Amino acid sequence: MSNPIRWDPALARGVAAELDRRLAGRSAHPSPRFDRDRSATLPLDRGEALRFDLHPDAGWVRVVPRPAGTEALAPTARIARVSAPPDERLLRIDLKEGNRFKGGSRTLVVELHTNQWNALLVDSTDRRIVSLLRTRDAGGRTLQSGAVYAPPGGEPRFGAQKATREEAWAFWEATLAPVALPERGAAFLRWFADASPLNARPILAPALADDSPAALLVAFERWWALHSQREAFPVVLRSAKGLQPYVAPLDGVPYDAAPSLLDAMEAVAGAAELPDASAGAQDGARLLALAGKRAAGLERRIGSLRKEGERAGEADRIRKVADHLLSYLQYVTEGASSARLPGWEDGVEVEVALDPALKPVENARRMYDEAGRRERAEQRLPELLAKAEEELARWQAAVAQAESGDGLPPWALRALAKSPPQKQRSGGAPAPRVPYRPYRTSGGLEVRVGRTSRDNDRLTFGHSSPGDVWLHARSVPGSHVILRWRDGDAAPPARDLEEAAVLAAVFSKARASGTVAVDWTRRKHVRKPRGAPPGSVTLLQARTIFVEPDPAVEERLREPDTEPASPD
Repeated sequence: MSNPIRWDPALARGVAAELDRRLAGRSAHPSPRFDRDRSATLPLDRGEALRFDLHPDAGWVRVVPRPAGTEALAPTARIARVSAPPDERLLRIDLKEGNRFKGGSRTLVVELHTNQWNALLVDSTDRRIVSLLRTRDAGGRTLQSGAVYAPPGGEPRFGAQKATREEAWAFWEATLAPVALPERGAAFLRWFADASPLNARPILAPALADDSPAALLVAFERWWALHSQREAFPVVLRSAKGLQPYVAPLDGVPYDAAPSLLDAMEAVAGAAELPDASAGAQDGARLLALAGKRAAGLERRIGSLRKEGERAGEADRIRKVADHLLSYLQYVTEGASSARLPGWEDGVEVEVALDPALKPVENARRMYDEAGRRERAEQRLPELLAKAEEELARWQAAVAQAESGDGLPPWALRALAKSPPQKQRSGGAPAPRVPYRPYRTSGGLEVRVGRTSRDNDRLTFGHSSPGDVWLHARSVPGSHVILRWRDGDAAPPARDLEEAAVLAAVFSKARASGTVAVDWTRRKHVRKPRGAPPGSVTLLQARTIFVEPDPAVEERLREPDTEPASPD
């Protein structure tokens, strides 16, 4: 098993702030793609995607190249904001797209509570779940398509609401001073925002060994520094449990500085893909390839750092634009996405891009924050670049040694030994042929699409249940489609039904039409007339839904390792 990332409120807050700086204002597809490997991928513009790996052995967040199969998913929405509620292991990505969907906005909610990782697309108007990664009941909440979304509950801890340092110290002293040393850790986790098993011992260490007021004050200062931290100092902690991205160093825990939290995530995700040391003697070629991959990654990182260095002075330019915006607020319309301001150099007008979700003054404040961040990054850049170049030279020397026949040095083998090798799939006879190709809706429901006319009959009357939903493009030849649905009294969620109807339209002779009428009913209302040709049925009752036969939807819903079915 690989080393999963452990999330706490401080890490969620830091990642949200970094994603907001990087993604706010960018275009994105209005719906993420949920895959069976428990990942959620939101296609972005510029050939990128935001990917959440929420398998129990993973937990990282990365901006990656767009995966195959998402090229046709147009980025028609805009990321308005990325945020994390105070003292919550939760990320919110607010998406806006005019009136293309109800209310014009949705929120991708990523829940990062231990053993409950999930991702849900929620309609911002009625708070109903549009689609989600995992349908489940958790803590009294029902998480399924169509249900009203309720965020995880819990009694607020001190610090979730704003408090001054003096108020915090008074509460800290009153809460922890009377508690016996062995019980202070539990009290800290129970009462203080941002406290977690990840940071409790490093923060409380002085107050766990010493009952004096001075030790309690030192521990308080450590907690207050983390809790009130505005700018992350990204690191990869090297704890006894493995690598861990975090927003700041923790006392007594070894760490490596990282350019950003996303880079720290990338480092942990990359380490989780590496084999253990026992594979060294058996698979030298593969280890050499991994070492080469490590060196190539360092080269890319150095390139990124140098590109960042070429932007020196950008902080001054952003700060100047913010100054100019504040000087001409009367020219700015609230809610506008840009503003043309007079009085720039030589009296020439300048157009300033704005976030319409923010007030003009808030836009300026964000610019000042961005300028400060870039300024601090510029100051750290030489050290980061020198360290990356030193590490690259080390790995290049290791690769050269292995290529000369001497093998990788011990330190490189140890660095590559981060997780056990993946288990090989056991062999065996090929699985029997089924008369359908499997698909999975955004809400996690299975869809079966018939392959041929004879397969349509086998699918409808041999591979479905009476309560399942049956679909077919009206009045044209095409595949039978079965949407697996157990609730005999309620209709399936509208989004899942629509996606199944799109599949019925795509796999029909009307697939070239702009809009296709698709009939749907319960499978129990489908009859096979005596002597009718293969695939021919009659319906006792049916409803009709009109959809666009979009091949991109077929690609997105297709199960892994399958090919699209051929229309009848």
